[in-house]
Amino acid sequence: MNRRCAWLMLICGLAAADVAAQTWTSPNFRGSVAISGRNQPTQVRFAHDGRVFVAEKPGAIWMYQNLADSAPVQIADLGGVVHSYQDRGLLGLALDPRFPEQPYLYVLYSFNGGLFADNPPRWPAADCPDPIADFAGCVISGHLSRLTLSGNQLIDEQVLIEDWYQQYPSHSIGSVRFGADGYLYVSGGDGASYVHADWGQIGNPTWPDQRSPINQGGALRAQGLEVESLYTDQVWLNGSLARIDPRSGEGAPGNPLADTPGASPNARRIIAHGLRNPFRFTFRPGTSEPWISDVGWRGWEEINVVPQIGAQTVLHNFGWPCFEGRGALADYQTLPLCTNLYANGNSGGRTPVTMPFYTYPRTTNKAITGIAFQAGNHWPQAYRNAVFFADYIDNSIRFIADADQDGIPDPVADGNATMLGQGNFFAVDLVEGPGQDLFWVDINQGRIGRISWDINPTQRNLAPSAAIALDGGSVADGPPRTISFTAANSIDPESGTLSYAWDLDGDGDFNDASGISASQSYSVIDATPVVLSIGVRASDAQGASDEARMIVTIARDLIFADDFE
Repeated sequence: MNRRCAWLMLICGLAAADVAAQTWTSPNFRGSVAISGRNQPTQVRFAHDGRVFVAEKPGAIWMYQNLADSAPVQIADLGGVVHSYQDRGLLGLALDPRFPEQPYLYVLYSFNGGLFADNPPRWPAADCPDPIADFAGCVISGHLSRLTLSGNQLIDEQVLIEDWYQQYPSHSIGSVRFGADGYLYVSGGDGASYVHADWGQIGNPTWPDQRSPINQGGALRAQGLEVESLYTDQVWLNGSLARIDPRSGEGAPGNPLADTPGASPNARRIIAHGLRNPFRFTFRPGTSEPWISDVGWRGWEEINVVPQIGAQTVLHNFGWPCFEGRGALADYQTLPLCTNLYANGNSGGRTPVTMPFYTYPRTTNKAITGIAFQAGNHWPQAYRNAVFFADYIDNSIRFIADADQDGIPDPVADGNATMLGQGNFFAVDLVEGPGQDLFWVDINQGRIGRISWDINPTQRNLAPSAAIALDGGSVADGPPRTISFTAANSIDPESGTLSYAWDLDGDGDFNDASGISASQSYSVIDATPVVLSIGVRASDAQGASDEARMIVTIARDLIFADDFE
């Protein structure tokens, strides 16, 4: 990022402030603190059994039993392999869609080692000089890993991908999330300098980039697929969004280059490239359509959209560093790779440039970070299916509405997204959580905040957090049987009494049982497995509610969990 100070540093001339310092466009909105006392948190994830997981930039992962838990447990510490410096660190966390029945967490972090065989710890063991200066600093890589938990402890790390050449401490890796299609999506930055234009002309002689063509490294790694044949071995994953199999790390079926003869493993993984720092992305509700917040350099911040993988899947190129916002970038304009993209009215190159869905100017320092949708009906219709985005430096959260309620935010003029709130967010992530509220991750003040809507601002009431888990020795996958469920880990933030309604047949209606626990007998007609989404709704005395769901499978023969990833 182009910024006066490293945006992930705790000390940036910013004073701690209370949530009261936030201002909202409607008095019905309010901000509250859900979790505090963390050390540079970067991501928060909610499990269907009520547990909450928080990743910290230096490498720790904490588990809260629920949002009322004041004594969290550290379930993993990757600090020995994470390089936490400026834009580097443990930045991505995802839960297996069937967690905890499948006890996997997925993490994306800046690896404190090299690339492939050259991977002993480097900071500070290799006596790395100032990483800001040209030619200086240790070149590192990134790891996408699958962590296996047993109880409350990490017992195994499986590195799925080691890649992402990082010479400079900016634009490191980004996010990892599951799409509705069950595949894992992962983003990474260009690994280039934010101080000057960087096309690899100022390489690191100690750890050279042995893949990129001469003078086509640096930020141009984000355009590697345009000149893939010139690369040694394969292109980097820098500046891309990849879609992979969560068990193997290989490119997922249906990807644009998945069936291309001779395509390298990385080419088969990538679904979009030409991104500078795709730090966060989310999915439009009910789809696997990624919406990416891409941090800009000198002119523009961007929201880019990749159509969901389907029959007409094509590779998407968002133009960086040849383009920023909707125009050519002068610093790279004369480079041959960029002039090829500019040809024929910006439709040249192997993959013509896709313009952003939305962009806003950096008239002052800006940094688009968190991005999320609000899909539920707990907030007014005006916000339903809107896309919300945070700006870390501007300390704001804005949104683009779905005015016609077709499920897709309606385009607005660049720079004209609607303000939701401004104040002391310091948000590096946004996510929808309990009560269908939005939660932001405040890296500077070590907390997780919550944005809620009160019908009556004079009578504040937070929605409950619903939880569903197996009970009574029940298992999620197996032959015809009776399965018992519990909602005992559900909580009311105001410590009130909750009532419960159950959807035990997966039809979407919560009319099958009441009470804190429930059970149901399940059978199958033939050899076809039955997959059901079982849910519970927890409601407080004021009428606020939350829902939680989990998957169970019924089959004549015992089915192992991994068959249903």
